[in-house]
Amino acid sequence: MAAEEPLPPCSPLSPDAPAAPPRTITSYSQHSDLHQLIFEAVRSGEVSEIERLVEKLGAEVLTARDQHGYTPAHWAALDGSVAVMRYLVERGAPIDLSCLGTQGPRPIHWACRKGHASVVQVLLQSGVAVNAADFKGLTPLMTACMYGKTATAAYLLGMGAATRLSDINGDTALHWAAYKGHADLVRLLIYSGVPLHCTDNFGSTPLHLACLSGNLTCVRLLCEKVKAELEPRDKNGKTPLMLAQSHRHAEVVKLLQKEMKRKSHWMPPLSELWALLFGGAGDSKGPLLFFLISVLLWGYPMYVIRCIPLTWNTLRLSHYCFLYWNAIMWLSWVIANRRDPGYIPQNSETYYRAIRQIPYYDKWKKRNVILSRLCHTCRCLRPLRAKHCRICKRCVAYFDHHCPFIYNCVGVRNRMWFFLFVMSVAINCTLSIYFACYCLLLEGFGLLYVLGLLEAITFCALGWILTCTSILHACMNLTTNEMFNYKRYPYLRDKRGRYQNPFSRGPIMNLIEFFVCLPDKCDEQDIFHEETI
Repeated sequence: MAAEEPLPPCSPLSPDAPAAPPRTITSYSQHSDLHQLIFEAVRSGEVSEIERLVEKLGAEVLTARDQHGYTPAHWAALDGSVAVMRYLVERGAPIDLSCLGTQGPRPIHWACRKGHASVVQVLLQSGVAVNAADFKGLTPLMTACMYGKTATAAYLLGMGAATRLSDINGDTALHWAAYKGHADLVRLLIYSGVPLHCTDNFGSTPLHLACLSGNLTCVRLLCEKVKAELEPRDKNGKTPLMLAQSHRHAEVVKLLQKEMKRKSHWMPPLSELWALLFGGAGDSKGPLLFFLISVLLWGYPMYVIRCIPLTWNTLRLSHYCFLYWNAIMWLSWVIANRRDPGYIPQNSETYYRAIRQIPYYDKWKKRNVILSRLCHTCRCLRPLRAKHCRICKRCVAYFDHHCPFIYNCVGVRNRMWFFLFVMSVAINCTLSIYFACYCLLLEGFGLLYVLGLLEAITFCALGWILTCTSILHACMNLTTNEMFNYKRYPYLRDKRGRYQNPFSRGPIMNLIEFFVCLPDKCDEQDIFHEETI
């Protein structure tokens, strides 16, 4: 990791800072002392004092450097003085010079270090590059991640900061966030599309550095949010587990061993089997192909060749029902697969409005809510109950889950068609079981009939599970995502932290809303006004 630039001893934020000098300007005897007065004036934050000095000494005093090589813009950025920084910009003072130290931070790096997003905004509006690097290759985003300034990092991402840049040691913003143990920033960067398996010049991944620092939350995020490789080796041959053990981070060691044991089992745990039904994190077409092959290449040939000749005359009404529900199944599958599930518009004006308001978040009552709703991948402000799908790479309104059997998200616009699909699958498989048992009674034991019966039972169980679950969620007016992750969402908890459902209006009204009265497309302007000023 690159060394951090310490604040100079004269910094008011440095632990060994001397007593603050008097703010009143009294002496102009020596030229160097006169130039030094500009830094005292800048640190005072009084624009009138700076103007008085500029009138006496000329505008070139704004280009001076102190004994540590810092410019007045550095001190204005460190103190978060927006008025002083704007004055420096208006007078044409240098606002993007590196200091003369070994690391060479620019004023924007100091502003990011202290989380002064309003100063960062002034600098970017004045032409400073959002990816400006110091001598060590650190960008403003890396600096904000290093010091845990989530709001500033979110603002930089919204202004186009690159997440894949690295410093001279090969460390990215995610490396720094993981090493420093800032879980909110790790989560923000993960959802912003940062590569999670990149290694620095020492072969360390972000997981290595999270284990090195011993932050349990960061390690859990890196292990669970993605298919992270748990045993990569750095250039010293160390795995994340070895680093956690050598630094005696017992909880991290326990978590890593648990994850490694879970991934080594040939039989996935029940939670992963359930995720397969409701769409896991993997982008796999396996369940969809299995369903299509089973039905088109096995189920239908068996029905046409063996079942119809034996049972058409005796079970004609059942066949009509079977054909009807098959038509419903394929129609609902096509619509659920092809229909927009409720994608939130990308590159929305509301997103950029929210980004521009980040420097003023100290005045916002619900700034954390707004920050959590910003999606830097879709560049939108997510409405309540929306979620970003990493497979579809879009934010979906009323996100339920990503279903591998329709290979699409289930959201507000296609959830009814998904329900019809799984219900028709359940009914068709129930009828298939009936046909298979009837054929077995007529012709006796046959391997083909037994295989068809087993296939029908499998899909029948799956179909009825999904059907009943969908009805249960509709009666409660909750999505699958909310049911399984209700602890993550503050709007599903009361002031005491207990579960509550603010959306339920009774089973009947909930079912009517689910099947009949679909919510209108979300008005982003309303969201913005509700949650802001």
